[in-house]
Amino acid sequence: MERKKITLIELPELEAEILQLCIFPEAFESIVDEVLTEKKESVIADAVKNLLHYKLLIAANHQNSMSWIYDSDKMRESSFKATADGVEWMEANGQV
Repeated sequence: MERKKITLIELPELEAEILQLCIFPEAFESIVDEVLTEKKESVIADAVKNLLHYKLLIAANHQNSMSWIYDSDKMRESSFKATADGVEWMEANGQV
């Protein structure tokens, strides 16, 4: 079975930066600390939600038996990592 090609989407600078930070699982607080283009936690949380919506990022919660589930009201308790599509996006845009 052949993988379907993802449609290349254009991401704002903040989302692209967050995606780059999440090649390996990153705690939400670490993302907030490491992002350079934005300092407001609420704006960063919205960017993470956008990446989740595009399926470029996934929740990676080790303490939860269903690690892909996250609670958007408790993002501080979640870690996030790039999906295969997220890595493909970074490669296609010269981000990796």
